Amino acid sequence: MPDDAFRRIDALIQVGLRLAGSAPSGRLLLARIGDTLDPRWIPRPWGDELVAQLEAAGVATREPLSAERVERLLREAWGVDPREELDDLESRPVAVRPGSQVHRGLLGGEPVAVKVLRPGLAASARQDLALLDALVAPLAAAFPALDARAVLGEFRERILEELDLEHEASMQRRFHRALRDHPFLLVPAPVMRLAHDDVLVSEWIDGLPLRDAPDRDEAAARLVLFVLGAARDGVIHADPDPNDVLVLPDGRLAILDFGATRSVDRGRLEVVCAALDALAEEDAESFGESLARLGVLPVGHGPLTLDLAVHALGELSGTEPARLDSAAVIAARDRLLGRPAALTDVLTAGRLPPEDLWPARGVAQLFGTIARIGATGVWRELARSALREGWTAPVG
Repeated sequence: MPDDAFRRIDALIQVGLRLAGSAPSGRLLLARIGDTLDPRWIPRPWGDELVAQLEAAGVATREPLSAERVERLLREAWGVDPREELDDLESRPVAVRPGSQVHRGLLGGEPVAVKVLRPGLAASARQDLALLDALVAPLAAAFPALDARAVLGEFRERILEELDLEHEASMQRRFHRALRDHPFLLVPAPVMRLAHDDVLVSEWIDGLPLRDAPDRDEAAARLVLFVLGAARDGVIHADPDPNDVLVLPDGRLAILDFGATRSVDRGRLEVVCAALDALAEEDAESFGESLARLGVLPVGHGPLTLDLAVHALGELSGTEPARLDSAAVIAARDRLLGRPAALTDVLTAGRLPPEDLWPARGVAQLFGTIARIGATGVWRELARSALREGWTAPVG
């Protein structure tokens, strides 16, 4: 990458790290980023510093809340002693995440998952997100065609939604209802009467973590269908995490967390499908036209962008099964960085429309999650089928 472009991106990263390190919710964000990738994917020279920051943030945000603090949070949320609502609540959490933790409980004799937000986190985030204004200038310098202020505004709005567990409960209910008769996708039912900004109670699900799936290839294909197929229903799940995906004894896939979602415009979805079709057919003209209609790149950049994408993805975008794992991600990264002039041209001319920020995050985390567990599939065709047909698409 040319020195000038490198300096602008490096300045953006340095400002972002300083802001994140100075704010409690920024450390939470770093910890969550650290949860979504393999540190080896980060290119040098940023790798060492970024990995150190991500690891430090992870340690700082994973101290579990005490049983007494959890009980207090539930009492504040429900206005009554938690024992008046729950038959039982295990004191030891089953999961501790940067922003929340989960306990197993009993409600009406049935097991439930009780998720509580870390106290004060939402209020702190509202305050800390005002610091994002400091990123406008370096973000605009690194990516001149980007509407930096609009993108940061979208980021701010979506993050605040993620810290509202009542909003998460409503989204989880939407997915649960849409998939309740699906043959192999499952979403646990939330208990809406107990939903609160800081508390989410839902049906308990037993299963194996995604990384321990007996058939990872099948599980990964089904996860592609779940995430991308949701777009046909008008929504995107933007945070597919291997810790929040379980494989049940009968092979069904259960998805547990719905904090990061966003509505999807179906008109834009059709254009995305056209772009993916053009990529598959290596039709540079149609590819460029689709990207221009999306507002991502000027139409004349179609041939260069298509060539760069095909080169970087290699066999991952082909018609034969390909292994997607950390080695494949690193190889694709190195192929991309091996064409610095083309990459700089695309990055400086390109823009990410704000409404595409969370969908882009969802797609990146989907395939990042699969790469972290390792699986083989015909990824391009799985994606095309899911986007075209939704949750009814075949996966094998």
